[in-house]
Amino acid sequence: MQLKDKINSLIVGLGMSSSRFADCIGVQRPIISHILTGRNKPSLEIIQKIVQKFPELGYSWIADNEDISIEIIAEILNSASFSPLLNSSNSAREFDENNFPESYEGISKSQSGKKVDKIVIFYTDRTFDTFLKS
Repeated sequence: MQLKDKINSLIVGLGMSSSRFADCIGVQRPIISHILTGRNKPSLEIIQKIVQKFPELGYSWIADNEDISIEIIAEILNSASFSPLLNSSNSAREFDENNFPESYEGISKSQSGKKVDKIVIFYTDRTFDTFLKS
């Protein structure tokens, strides 16, 4: 298994986009895009940034011929180091439907008996917030 495939498996397993993953590890977005398309191979610096952000991986995942295990992905998802990623600007936040306004710029709280379950707000800087029913 190629390293680009392992990185892609990590990104998918963590439920991230490649852009979000690049932001998370602190590299420019095209770098991850080029790695995933096979245009470039991951540098030692990229590997170090991945392991620094997700220490649960260690460095052995690079050398073995296996995919990243589901157990390691689950460990990352449940770790305290992953928690801040979920609380950053591209995260899901809870909202209380009872405190949600009846109308928000023409969007009504309920139409035909439907209730609001999730609201996604997109900002001009290409980030977004997701608000989930509590």
